[in-house]
Amino acid sequence: MSSQLKKFSFLCSCSIVLISIFCISNLRAAEVVTIPLTLDEQLLTALLVDSAFTGKGHSAEVIGQEGDCIYVKLTDPKYSIENNLLKLEMALSVHGGTEIGGQCLFPVRWQGYLVLWQNPVFVGEELSLSFKIKDSALLDQKREPAGIAGFVWDLIKPNIYEYLERVKVDLAPPVSYLQTFLGPLFKKEFQVSTTAMLDSLHRGKVYVTDKNLIVELVGEVEEVYQPVNDVTPLTTEERTKIIELWERWDAFFVHIISIMAHGFLEPEDRQLLMDSLLESRYAFSAALKEPELKGDLVRLQFLNVWRNLSPLFRRQLGKQSAGNSLGFLAFFTAGDALSLFDTMGPTFGIELSQEGLLSLAEMLSGKSTPLPYLFELDGGLRDVFDLKPHYKGESPVKDLEEIDIPEDENKEPLTFLFDFLAHPAHAAGAAKVPGFAEILEWKVPADPYPEYVSRVRKVLGRAADGIVAGEEILPSLKKIFAEMIPAVAWQESCFRQFVVKKKKLTYLLSYNGSSVGVMQVNERIWRGLYDRDRLRWDINYNAVAGCEILALYLNRYVLRDASWGKGNKPQLLARLLYSMYNGGPGQYKKFLQREKTGKHYKSDRLFSEKLKWTMKKEWKNIRLCLVGG
Repeated sequence: MSSQLKKFSFLCSCSIVLISIFCISNLRAAEVVTIPLTLDEQLLTALLVDSAFTGKGHSAEVIGQEGDCIYVKLTDPKYSIENNLLKLEMALSVHGGTEIGGQCLFPVRWQGYLVLWQNPVFVGEELSLSFKIKDSALLDQKREPAGIAGFVWDLIKPNIYEYLERVKVDLAPPVSYLQTFLGPLFKKEFQVSTTAMLDSLHRGKVYVTDKNLIVELVGEVEEVYQPVNDVTPLTTEERTKIIELWERWDAFFVHIISIMAHGFLEPEDRQLLMDSLLESRYAFSAALKEPELKGDLVRLQFLNVWRNLSPLFRRQLGKQSAGNSLGFLAFFTAGDALSLFDTMGPTFGIELSQEGLLSLAEMLSGKSTPLPYLFELDGGLRDVFDLKPHYKGESPVKDLEEIDIPEDENKEPLTFLFDFLAHPAHAAGAAKVPGFAEILEWKVPADPYPEYVSRVRKVLGRAADGIVAGEEILPSLKKIFAEMIPAVAWQESCFRQFVVKKKKLTYLLSYNGSSVGVMQVNERIWRGLYDRDRLRWDINYNAVAGCEILALYLNRYVLRDASWGKGNKPQLLARLLYSMYNGGPGQYKKFLQREKTGKHYKSDRLFSEKLKWTMKKEWKNIRLCLVGG
């Protein structure tokens, strides 16, 4: 072979090698995805009850029926975990004898407890579990080691073992729920690849940890999505869809809380739920103020709540899973799967949707469950958060945005009322509103000082006094609490509950359309905890709501630090409370940091000014915002 031919052959070989290396490096190696089905003790017990203990009081008749000569019944099973084995304890009732001529001779009766240690195993090739018994023990009614006459236990033991080892937990339904739920959440352009991944899910290992039984679901997926930094401004329609999705998410979160409310909740659990709900709502309220809403806002909030609260969800919801244990398992697995995909990065392009949230709600309820975003008062939600009995009464106006008022705005309220009765056509809109005369009293007059300002101060004073009398507010803090209320109303609304726009009277609404009335109570943040119509149209109710919120922040957040009750820092306390009222519990540390550095928000400085005016009773200064001088 010539030297040139050898060189050509060598170059060809190198090229083939390089091409091969290049091709191999660009192949998309399939990534293994492992999704855990996690069954804790409560959920595992519920699955067992649903499948094998369907009699009265969670019982199972293993031999015979009640009244038979030979009768064995197991009752009220409970799973726990011990030494990486499943420990199953249940009540055991035995009645044994010899039946001769229709009579039961030599009867033996025994009641106590049976304890079994089990290993979970797959049933054949199915996606089902059964439980092999490793060992057993009998306990008397005092739960001390006990024994039954040998021949009786030898007689019933095989039947009990056979019955319990025949129990099968079919995991196919929750896996099907999971596939149905996850499928639509992946980006549409990659549905083929992600659907293939979900369809490929198969069983992996099954094992017991020190807390849970884990069944692994294993699938394979290629990298199908790379994030794109899309800076295109949102259209009005896209922004509306994000808002609607968040509303569905908020309704879903409240739905979970309402389910847990049926069981006993420790005070710290109630506080944790309140913290999470307020954090979510304040974050959304802040996002609404920004020019652009982030499309993944709801997904991030869901994942944050799941990571913080899933242990609480499992503990509380698991107590109520009997009858729908597979649905609860699917719900927990779906949440874990979303969290898992998020930790693996943006590869999977998950987008939580309204339909996904509705599917999660259906898993929990076992039926189609709407998640309406309503502004009605939710007494159950107030109970969960351990709020005081609600301020009684009804809204003077329902489902109304504005009220027509007469052209002559200088007439006194009683003159208006007379005109409405004598000339109904003059202001038909107002005449049809039952509480219009009372509402009109709070229309800001041309010269609001001192009569109007004095009347609003009385409303605020009564509201503050009611809270001080009903709440356990430290005696040393009652004075500053009462003094800060008018300062908050001054800062938030300039003492206004209503404003006039185009000859129509309407409630004062913040620039971003979220907060209303004299105390500017945020309707989204406090949704369900207060009546929206009353916040809008009843100044007394709005004042009480604002005072209650401030008392809540004082007692449940600020006073966690006992130094506030001891130190002589009343004005600092008031300013801190206002920052939380304005921005949520997260402002506690942020405000103190601003105080330390001296870099305060503009709202901090303005409120400090109002507080000083209030404490010095310089009420005339309110003309600066009411009439401009």
